[in-house]
Amino acid sequence: MSANHPANESIWLAADDFRNSAEMSGYNIPPIDILFIVDVVLKFDVIDIPGLFADLRMDAAIVPAERAVYVDRDSLESWDRKDHWIEKRLRFSLAHELGHFVLHKDFLSAVAFSTITQFKQWIIEHHRDDRVECQADEFAGRLLVPRDILLSEYDICCQKFKIADQKWHEIEGMREHIAKKIAPRFGVNHQVIETRFDREGIWPLE
Repeated sequence: MSANHPANESIWLAADDFRNSAEMSGYNIPPIDILFIVDVVLKFDVIDIPGLFADLRMDAAIVPAERAVYVDRDSLESWDRKDHWIEKRLRFSLAHELGHFVLHKDFLSAVAFSTITQFKQWIIEHHRDDRVECQADEFAGRLLVPRDILLSEYDICCQKFKIADQKWHEIEGMREHIAKKIAPRFGVNHQVIETRFDREGIWPLE
């Protein structure tokens, strides 16, 4: 896959603009129901594909030319069963694919497939641009974890832990602990929150 390489600030703006768009109104408060957004708001066809994760280590893939999102069948069934681990993983995966849709739409607009085998082969051949994948990850993180709400949740934790220990920030493992406390608010795993701490300059790794 090849595409332009916007800076993080441009990606953040794109994610914020998408989240705050008129069509997202009423659906943009975390934890964002990203499957509803894709299916109902954006009106993509959600097509369940057996073995997508097993074969390609992917929960989802967007195909703008077909106005479709391919989703691993087992992951989709786990979402319906409210398996929280898979739900968090799939939420981020779908947000990642929306990142491709928003950031790399021009490149992807001509891509279409006549068979699932053809689709999987295309993914194997083109899913190698780490920089493009990092852009989609950055979009997903900012989309699902708005900076203002993250700061609010972080400040609540700060006030709570300051009461117990003024030097709580220096306690080993506290960064991960706080991330785990905050993560359920956004429906993501704690690694996503730790990445946002770093990217947003809230609590970078030293």
